[in-house]
Amino acid sequence: MDERFDMDFNDITLPDVDTTNWPVWLAASWPFIEKWGLVLLACMLVWFVSGLVKKLVVAFGKRVTAKDKSFEGSSWDIASSVARVFALIFLSPLPLGLAGYDWEAIINRRGPGAFAAIAILVIAVLFANWVARSMRKMGNQAHMRHGADDTLFAFSASLLKYVIFAIAIVLALTQLGFPTASLAALLGGAALAIGLALQDTLKAVAAGVMLAIFRPFRIGDYVTLSGMEGEITDITPFRTTFKQIDNKVVSVTNDKVWGDPLVNHTRQTRRRLDLYFDISYDDNMDHALETLLGVANGHPRVLAKDETWVGVHALADWSVRLRLRAFVATPEFVQVRADITKGVKEAFDREGISIPFPHQVNMAYRPPAQHTSEQASQSDITDTED
Repeated sequence: MDERFDMDFNDITLPDVDTTNWPVWLAASWPFIEKWGLVLLACMLVWFVSGLVKKLVVAFGKRVTAKDKSFEGSSWDIASSVARVFALIFLSPLPLGLAGYDWEAIINRRGPGAFAAIAILVIAVLFANWVARSMRKMGNQAHMRHGADDTLFAFSASLLKYVIFAIAIVLALTQLGFPTASLAALLGGAALAIGLALQDTLKAVAAGVMLAIFRPFRIGDYVTLSGMEGEITDITPFRTTFKQIDNKVVSVTNDKVWGDPLVNHTRQTRRRLDLYFDISYDDNMDHALETLLGVANGHPRVLAKDETWVGVHALADWSVRLRLRAFVATPEFVQVRADITKGVKEAFDREGISIPFPHQVNMAYRPPAQHTSEQASQSDITDTED
């Protein structure tokens, strides 16, 4: 090695500190405190510089990343972490040298394996993300062109991504010098311990596999899960994500999705409207039923008009409740329901059919005035005195 760059940290001298008047135990331990204090400061400096390198890469990556794309999980996000790891490796001779280790021998012995392990992990991350994106893109294209179900593609992409990560970790550990047999035994014991500690997580993975096989819903379906409604946006081995109508994103673990009752509102191509309307007991029920039927069958988006049904549902306390059933296309369910509700109100107004509603009468109670009798008695007393 060039003598200009040959650094011996043992030759570094610090200003002498007079410990004559110090306690014996403190004076004896001062060299140890001084040495490892410098090592600690060097570690803090290395950590700070590596963090600064990561922030610089993140700042540059956010500047070059398109505004319509998320920076989280992008190549620049991964590159920032890799840059910090390399900064830690290149700056590690400083604390190692101050601690008295032969850092050159350590780098010569472990350096190639460490670089190989880092390279394996970086390549695995990039490759796993590329495979996942490609499978999702393939599923979207198959869904758009041939109407195929892209749910299995999305689930398989997430599962394959984790498998690639696991294989990469094993390969990286072998590059760091772990024996294959010992590593297999270690991974087996770790898998058993993790399995016992993460029973709920493994239950979610098993439920995710069942969801991917039996597919009670697909990506894009509108469902009711755990009492909440929304459109399915993603299915991973651990969680199912759906977006509510107000654009809130909800994630539910797969074991809860598999175990709880689930309602799929869009699995069938058509849905049945069930609407209820109240009329007065003084109104003609037959005329009201004909009006309901005319409004429903008069809507252009009502399907199978011969299956439209109207009838008396109940005799309530203050009204006669009528029921309307009609079939519509699933994507048009909400709009047709709103149109028919509005149309029925307008038709009832035209036909003179009243929609009753409960009335509330407020009665105020005023107690009888007592001051009249008091005034009368006071007047009698005055007359007596006169």
